[in-house]
Amino acid sequence: MGELTVIIVVYVCGLLAMVIEMFVPGAVMGMLGFLAAAGSITYAFVTGHNLAGGVLVACTLAFIPVFFLTWRHVVARFFALKTQETDFRPSTTIDASLVGVEGVSLTPLRPTGIAQLDGRRHHVVTRGEMLGKGSRIEVIEVSGNRVVVKQV
Repeated sequence: MGELTVIIVVYVCGLLAMVIEMFVPGAVMGMLGFLAAAGSITYAFVTGHNLAGGVLVACTLAFIPVFFLTWRHVVARFFALKTQETDFRPSTTIDASLVGVEGVSLTPLRPTGIAQLDGRRHHVVTRGEMLGKGSRIEVIEVSGNRVVVKQV
């Protein structure tokens, strides 16, 4: 095998390694591919194959936009999130009508614990104060599944 054939084979292997990197991320294949392509271009110029080196540089300049367009439009479809979360509602959302309801703590609230509100057990949190078991409490805020209480 001649020098020119080795230069072209190493260059093509480098480009293939960079393409493989798109599908198997980890940076190792991409870096090895980049080093192989850059090394083959450098070797072409050092050994006097200036025309081959110029062609490989032109191929590299043409490969860069094709690489990124392929990565953005083809590969992104495999790894992209396909659903929107704008209308997401957690399944444990507690009704805001609990605000103002009074109850009693079933466990010590340090600052979280369990309380009886409207005949149901709820996980509650205080604003930071510690309350003992059996304390009279009132709901002051409901946000999602978080019920904030204060001592009455």
